[in-house]
Amino acid sequence: GISAVLINGTSGEGMLMSVEERKKVTEKWQEACNKHEILTMVQIAGCPFVDVVELAKHANDLKVDGILCLPELYFKPKTVSKLVSYIKEVSLHCPDVPLYYYHIPMFTQVDLPMAEFMELAKIEVVNFAGIKYTSGDLEKGILCLEHGQVFLGADTILVGAVALGFDSAIMTSLNIIPEYSILILQLMKAGKIEEAREH
Repeated sequence: GISAVLINGTSGEGMLMSVEERKKVTEKWQEACNKHEILTMVQIAGCPFVDVVELAKHANDLKVDGILCLPELYFKPKTVSKLVSYIKEVSLHCPDVPLYYYHIPMFTQVDLPMAEFMELAKIEVVNFAGIKYTSGDLEKGILCLEHGQVFLGADTILVGAVALGFDSAIMTSLNIIPEYSILILQLMKAGKIEEAREH
């Protein structure tokens, strides 16, 4: 029941590998996913910026289905416009692939208003497609839904998020027990909220 794979994300331990290791992992996943007709997304962020550029170009050349990028990790953006500028700079190196921002403030310490970011990014970044929203703050998260695709990244609030309008997820638990998350999504779509909560 899994339709896409995120490569080199948090649970894929992308941030622990060298650029060459990340490229090799991406290539192998792309090969397997092409064979089985599964979409591929790859996380390219890191330090320094030249590594991000190299990984962006590599993903673009492989023709992956989506690219995820964290904010700049050392000189952290303090405003929405600075974050958009960074993502725009990254986008220049992967123009042929939909680009998503990876919002995970507990790790990045960048916690800007995502709805405002998405609104500006849609104007400034040609290939901007949406975000992965890994935060427990659903009040801010639902504001993003009208600005592009939003993948929920927080496993423990799946039922509440779906009730509020989220319909896509990239979560750690999907790596281990995907059948439960898929069942929860199906139950929520069928209006069986109590049963979804139980699962």
